[in-house]
Amino acid sequence: MNALSFTKRIIRGPRDQSPVHRFQVGQLVRSKGALTRESTIGDTYRITATLPIRDNALQYRIRSSDECHERVTDEGNLELIRPADERMALAERAFKSRHAL
Repeated sequence: MNALSFTKRIIRGPRDQSPVHRFQVGQLVRSKGALTRESTIGDTYRITATLPIRDNALQYRIRSSDECHERVTDEGNLELIRPADERMALAERAFKSRHAL
């Protein structure tokens, strides 16, 4: 099994149940990789919806508080932000410099 197929594996329950999403709507998550050219590794997002399987991976709709639109990504690209990390993420967002000098 190569690394790509390992990250794309789905947690399955009994055959009559659908796959289980690891994250729930409303949770804060951090991206493990850059989702676009403008985004950076570690950007924080809120889960806005769980989506069905695509390309053998569970999908999520996510939204950053810095943007007015939503993105779609798979479960392997996200990690949960624990409550202590959530305060740090808020501080990083508050003090992030967006002005060119």
